[in-house]
Amino acid sequence: MALSNWLIVRQAREALRNARPDEAQRLLGPLVADGHHKAWRMQREVAVAYAAGGEKSLRADKPEDAWKVLLAAEAMNSGESRVSELRVALTRLGWAECRAAMEAGNPMHVVRTVAKLRERNTNLPELDALEVAAQDWVLATEMADRGDFLLARSTLDTVRNRKTTFPTTGLVSFANALSERHEQFRTAIAHLSEASDETKWAEAAKWAGVAIAVAPNHREARTIQLRAWESLRTETLPHIGNGAASSRIPMAAIAGDAAAFAFAPTLVSPPETVAPMIPSAGGTNLPKRFLLWIDGVGGYLVCLSNRVTFGQATADGPVDVPLYADVSRLHAELTRDGEGYFVESSKGVQVNGTYANRVVLNCGDRFTLGATCQFHFRKPVAISGTARLEVVSGHRLPLAVDGVLLMAENIILGGGTQVHIAIRGLESNVILYRSKDGIGIRCNGSFLIDNSPCRERANLSLPASVTAGDLSFTIEPVGTRL
Repeated sequence: MALSNWLIVRQAREALRNARPDEAQRLLGPLVADGHHKAWRMQREVAVAYAAGGEKSLRADKPEDAWKVLLAAEAMNSGESRVSELRVALTRLGWAECRAAMEAGNPMHVVRTVAKLRERNTNLPELDALEVAAQDWVLATEMADRGDFLLARSTLDTVRNRKTTFPTTGLVSFANALSERHEQFRTAIAHLSEASDETKWAEAAKWAGVAIAVAPNHREARTIQLRAWESLRTETLPHIGNGAASSRIPMAAIAGDAAAFAFAPTLVSPPETVAPMIPSAGGTNLPKRFLLWIDGVGGYLVCLSNRVTFGQATADGPVDVPLYADVSRLHAELTRDGEGYFVESSKGVQVNGTYANRVVLNCGDRFTLGATCQFHFRKPVAISGTARLEVVSGHRLPLAVDGVLLMAENIILGGGTQVHIAIRGLESNVILYRSKDGIGIRCNGSFLIDNSPCRERANLSLPASVTAGDLSFTIEPVGTRL
């Protein structure tokens, strides 16, 4: 039997006395919808109770709880002044947090915080300039990590020359550190190029480590480092088992000066640990992920596993596709099976505007993780199970890649329409495929792998550089920054 209106109002009043405005709102909702006068008047009391709870959370240094309460109060459209005052207080707190993060040299925290404020309909003009400055700072950091120090310094100068309303202490410190990194990088690259040209692999390994320490995503340094490791390992393998004299090249020669190695902690890691491996159908080990860099076209993160995870980009994050976005550490999974692809998340995922926990994806779908991080899902080749993901919401991965390829049996590069990566002017397709020996390449005619001539098809090892006519690309293992 339904409760009478007066009893519902009484229960709502009791809920307010016990500081449970959410329960009072739930009880009064149907009455308000029916135009019940007393229930309508009590809405203002509920809003005040919400505001009081938000103020309490704010005093307890729990701003996220205060925001949740505020948004619930605002949804009631009561016009209560304490609700507006709470929004002003939270907005000022967010602005102060952003200023502190800029001063501390943490622009990515600013980007995330501003994104949250915008999602909460915060309209503060000062945020616009702050957001642009933080984004440019993050971009400069990415450029420096790739070794593009001149572009990074130019971008940073643009930020410094703007009129700012935030402290620039952190920005100045970063600029000074950037100049020091640039000098170290120039010295290391000069020595690295000389050692590589003269095939002095111990020296090359040493200077590659120094270069990577200051520019961790520099492709050439990583490629030469792995080549040096492989050459040194090949030279020492025939002598294993002969006691103290088993290696012709002592570790000191590989490591070089200890002072130089203070900048290069990654150098002592064996090449086998750079890329996690997964068993293929034929039992051969394959990298779980690798990077594909195509000259003049762009870069792609290639995932070979049937299950790919998405989440927050953190130093120790376990996910396959790390994101600088307002998502959790392990936010969602995308799985490929015999029926196709489906995405699922215990936190919910939005596909074409509809929320669900598990959704089968069709070509052309757009799925959103968190509030705003959106991907475009495509299967460009009808006869291939490989799919392509493009981030269309402006969010970034730790490396500046143009998309994510979910590799099934192959990746087709070509100038036509039925390709996974379109390359203008390429007359015949070049295909990367899974083979019993790992990753293979098939191409009409002759081509070069690491300057060694091949014809029709060959196997690739990571890293490898391929030249086929006007097309040139590099595949390399995923480094520590992704």
